Amino acid sequence: MDTLGVLEARKRFAELLDRAHGGEETLIARHGHPVAALVPLWRRHRPQRQALIALKGSGRACWPDTTSQPGPIQPLDSAAHLTLGSAVAVDATVLIPYLRGDASSRHSEPLIAAIAAGHWRGVLSMATLMTLMEGPLRLGDEALAARYEAVFSDPAAWTLVSLTPQVALAAARLQRPGLHAAMAPAMAPEVALELASALQGGATAMISRDPRLLAALPLPPRPPLP
Repeated sequence: MDTLGVLEARKRFAELLDRAHGGEETLIARHGHPVAALVPLWRRHRPQRQALIALKGSGRACWPDTTSQPGPIQPLDSAAHLTLGSAVAVDATVLIPYLRGDASSRHSEPLIAAIAAGHWRGVLSMATLMTLMEGPLRLGDEALAARYEAVFSDPAAWTLVSLTPQVALAAARLQRPGLHAAMAPAMAPEVALELASALQGGATAMISRDPRLLAALPLPPRPPLP
């Protein structure tokens, strides 16, 4: 690990970013004393990784079995081209099996691990976050609901997309019949809202088990916003 003074670090900042991207760490010293470090993003996310990974199986009794098995998951290798820091939208049909600890969740574990490690950034709609917290609240488990809220709204790993007028307008536009060749004549409002939230959150890929949502992928072009 190299140690550089503040002035030297400023001059070589672009180089140091490249080195951090490659896994190297650099200490920044002031008056000969280390005061900061430039480190790879995935190392900064260690506490978040532990918190997110620890959620697996935490909600075994929170949702009915039928909720966690709506259909096959979108193959994760379709997102293998994503670069470091890419935004990936995920919905409740993927996260609930993981939280339940279902055997089928092994297909989504690489995605969860990549988000937890800081390799990718997760994008969640407000509707998905509500569904995640509804499970433990249905059992009266306020502590678990608060735990989910804390982990899935952490800005270090997730972009949480609020239901703004812009998102509502984009979802309404996505419901128009014939807007996209792959879409059914009428898109369900909840599906349109998930897609609009993914677009608003800057997602370049979406992972889901919902056959209605998968039928609408790949994501259509971003609708113009006022």
